[in-house]
Amino acid sequence: MKIAIISFTDKGDLKNREIAGFFTEDEVISSLKKERKETLSEWSLANFNSNDALIFVGAAGIAVRAVAPLIRKKDTDPAVVVCDELGKFVIPILSGHIGGANELAGYLAERMGAIPVITTATDINNIWAVDTWAKKKGYYIWPVSKIKDISGSLLKGEKVGITSPLFSDIKEIFDNDIPEGLSFNNEKLPNGISVSPYKNDMYKNTIHLIPKCITIGAGSKKDAAENALCELVDRLFEENGIFKQAVKEIATIDIKKEEKSILKLGEYLGVPVRFFSAEELNAVEGDFEASEFVKSITGTDNVCERSTIRAMDGGRIIIPKTKGVGVTVSVGLNIP
Repeated sequence: MKIAIISFTDKGDLKNREIAGFFTEDEVISSLKKERKETLSEWSLANFNSNDALIFVGAAGIAVRAVAPLIRKKDTDPAVVVCDELGKFVIPILSGHIGGANELAGYLAERMGAIPVITTATDINNIWAVDTWAKKKGYYIWPVSKIKDISGSLLKGEKVGITSPLFSDIKEIFDNDIPEGLSFNNEKLPNGISVSPYKNDMYKNTIHLIPKCITIGAGSKKDAAENALCELVDRLFEENGIFKQAVKEIATIDIKKEEKSILKLGEYLGVPVRFFSAEELNAVEGDFEASEFVKSITGTDNVCERSTIRAMDGGRIIIPKTKGVGVTVSVGLNIP
């Protein structure tokens, strides 16, 4: 976590140093009144998009005016927390749930013996918050605009549906700690949650929580077109109703470490590429579409499917080997 801290008085500088001590040197950028040369606007602009959290040691109004012009999206804005210079109160003012401001405020308050001033409705009413839970699980939320519909229903005491093809019942989703107000697979409810890599709008008003549970196995001829794999994956995901945000990793054979089509796919999806030797892929058990030509080039008879299975831990292939122009892809599903 990257945190930027700023203070405006001598006492504030002391509190700034104390807060910085709660984290490692790699995590914190501390801006003290005595040392700072840039303006508050310049500091805010430089740090707003490059850090996970901003901590203002001073008045809440200073922080509000500083970040107001920079606020963009609920799911991308950093956490913004205010602490008075004596450390009596800690107030999250932006990105309380997804950004983690509420959690950060609670942590700081505990360390300093301060009072956390939490104002989000779900927290003060002790209601389960879908965005907080999704962040802890590492799920991508889409669309973010529907968070308010889910929270609003729960706050009014209404039931909210939840469904998932990855789990057999609601107990598995929540490890038996089931939040109050959720109903499993009740498609009659207007508002609901889908925990899935699939674009399945089971409810009239569905919010999708997308786990990183998809592995793509990729094969590529030498010097295949740079966008060949990207185009093939886009087509397959559209045809099968899969969110690209569900992709966890790409897997292939190690002799393709420099292949531009594979590297481009990893860059396009923003995920790592894992490489396996021919020996590792040949050790994978299963029934695969074999190619003697591929074996003569790579040392294994099937790169994409074997790579998919090798990279997953107990998953299964949901899209078998599919050919594009000079490339192949298979897609695997692994339970998160």
